[in-house]
Amino acid sequence: MRNDQDKQNRSGRRRRVSSRAGYPPALDPAVSARDDSTGPSIAHRYRLRTAKMRNDNPHGLVPWGWNAAVATRFAETGSPDGIPARVIMQERHVYTIVRAPQIESRARVAGAFEYRAATPSDYPMVGDWVVVDVEGTVVHAVIPRFSVLSRHGAGDETIEQVIAANIDAVFMVFGLDGGRAFSVGLLERLITIVRRSGARPIVVLNKSDSAEPETIAQIGREAELVAQGIPVHVVSAKSGHGLDSLVAEVVSGETVCLVGKSGVGKSSLLNALAGTRLEREGELRADMQGRHTTTHKGLYRLPSGILVIDVPGIRELQLWGDEWDVADSFPDIAAAAVACRFNDCSHTGEPGCAVQEALADGVISADRYDRYLDLQREAAFLRRQTDRRAREDERRKWMRITREQRMKKGARR
Repeated sequence: MRNDQDKQNRSGRRRRVSSRAGYPPALDPAVSARDDSTGPSIAHRYRLRTAKMRNDNPHGLVPWGWNAAVATRFAETGSPDGIPARVIMQERHVYTIVRAPQIESRARVAGAFEYRAATPSDYPMVGDWVVVDVEGTVVHAVIPRFSVLSRHGAGDETIEQVIAANIDAVFMVFGLDGGRAFSVGLLERLITIVRRSGARPIVVLNKSDSAEPETIAQIGREAELVAQGIPVHVVSAKSGHGLDSLVAEVVSGETVCLVGKSGVGKSSLLNALAGTRLEREGELRADMQGRHTTTHKGLYRLPSGILVIDVPGIRELQLWGDEWDVADSFPDIAAAAVACRFNDCSHTGEPGCAVQEALADGVISADRYDRYLDLQREAAFLRRQTDRRAREDERRKWMRITREQRMKKGARR
C-alpha cells in the first residue's frame, strides 16, 4: 500500500514540475499519453484541431488572398509541420512575410531549399505563397504558383527574372504627359509577357490632368489599336478621374501588379487607390523627368480588399516568352495568318501569304508588322537558348540530388 502511495506522490510531483516548466497540465508530455479506455488524449485532440485550423483558415490569411485553391495547393505540398504565409516584400534574400493580417516577420530560405534551387526563379518572390516554420523565420518551400510575371534577366545569360507571382491582373501604366511616357513598342512587349503570365492585362493611361485633350485622344487611339480589345482606362491619380472604372476591373481579394516606367505615376496611383499615402513619391525636376520612387517590390492590402504589388520602374524589358505568346499579342496578324497558304508561313515573302496581303491593303500597318517580326525573332532565339539552359539546369539538379543520396547512404553505413 505504501509503495502505491509513493508512486502516486511521485507522479503528482512530475505533473507539478512539468507544469511549472511551461506546459499546461492537459498538454504536459509527462501526462498526455493515450489512455485506451478514454480515447485520444487531450493533447492529441488539440494537435488535430490545430492542424485542421491551419489548413482550413490559416491564421486569418483570407485578407491576403487565401482561398480554397491556395489551400489545396498548400495541402499538396505535404508539409504537416509548416504553416502558410505570403511574401509581401523582398530585399535581396530576406523576405518579409505575413502570417495573419497583423503578424509579419522576416525570413530566409532554409539551407535545403537553397541547395535544391536550380535557378533564381525557384526562389520566393513578392506575391508568392510559401511554407514557413511556426516562428515565421525560415522558408521551406514555395507553394506552386497560379501565375508568374517574368522577363528576361539583365545581361547576356538566358535566365528568367520573376517580377511578381500569383497575380490576377496587371495594370500596365503609362503617362500622358509627353516625352517617352508612352511607347507603342513597350506596350506590345508588356502585353506579350502579361498574356504569358496568365494574368489579365489592363492598360492604364495616367496623368490625364497634365495632358491636352488632343494628346489624350491621340494616345488613346494608339493604345486601343495595340490593345486589340484589352481594357484601356484614362485616369488621373491626382484628381481621381477614371479611378472608379479602373477599380471595377478587379474584385476584393484579387492581386494586381503595377508595371511601368519610372515617372508614369505608379506610386501616386497606388496612393490614390489606397486613399492614403503608402509610398514616398519622388519630386519632379524642372524638365518634368521623374525620379525612381519605388526601390523595392512590395505587396499592399487596400481598404477595398484589393491587393496591389508595386515594382520599381522598368528601364528595359526583354521578352520572356515564345512565338505563340507573340502571336497571341498580335491578334490582328494572327487572324490574317489563318488564311495563309502554308501552315508554317513566316509571313516574310512566301507565296499566298495573307499577312502580306493585309499589309499591302493597309489593314496592318508597316510599323506594327515590323515590330511583330522583331518580337518573333527575339522569341525564337530565346526559345533555343532556354531549351539549352533547361537541359543544363536539369542535369545539375539531378547531380546534386544524386550526390545528396550518396552522402545519406554513406552516413548510414
